[in-house]
Amino acid sequence: MSSLMQVLGFWNNKGGTGKTSLSFQTICAFASQNAQSRILVIDVCPQANLSELLLGGQEHEGGKNLLVLHGNAGRQSIGGYFQTRLPKPFDNAAVASSGFISKPRDYNSYIPDNISLLAGDPLLELQANAISTLANTQIPGTDSWVAIVSWIRDFIASADGEYDYCFIDMNPSFSMYSDRARSM
Repeated sequence: MSSLMQVLGFWNNKGGTGKTSLSFQTICAFASQNAQSRILVIDVCPQANLSELLLGGQEHEGGKNLLVLHGNAGRQSIGGYFQTRLPKPFDNAAVASSGFISKPRDYNSYIPDNISLLAGDPLLELQANAISTLANTQIPGTDSWVAIVSWIRDFIASADGEYDYCFIDMNPSFSMYSDRARSM
C-alpha cells in the first residue's frame, strides 16, 4: 500500500461508548475543514450505524438509503466486497474498489462532498464463519491467514491514489471482520 493515503481507525472493545457518533462528527468536521482532501470512509460494522448517519440519519431516511445500496447490483457495501472475495479468497487482482463505493452526498446534502463511503452491512455477521474458515485453511505455499486478513488492506490499496485519507469505523467485537480492519 502506498504511503500517500493516511489510514485512521476508530475502535473500542466495548459497544455503546459513543464511538460511531465520535467517528461521524470527526469525519464530517475533518472533511469540512479539508475540502480539498478526498476522504474514504469504511464502515466495518454489521449494524452500519455510521453508514446510516452519513446517508441521512433517522430524520432523512438513512436506513432506507442504506437498503438501496445493499439492493444495488453488486451490493455497494463491505458485505458486497467480501461476497465478491469469498469465491476467490486468495486472489485480489480481479476486485476493484470503485464498484462498492458510494457518495453519501447523493443521499444527504448535509454531508461534505469530499466523502466517499464503503457502507457497513449486516451480511458481515453471516460471512464471519466463512471468512474464519478460509483464514484457517491449510494450503501448501499459501499463508491463508495473511491473505484473508489483508482483504481490507487490498481494498484500500485498490483505492490508493483516489483518496488522501481513509477513516475506518470498526465494530467492538473480536470477529473476523473487525480483525480485518484492525490489521491496518
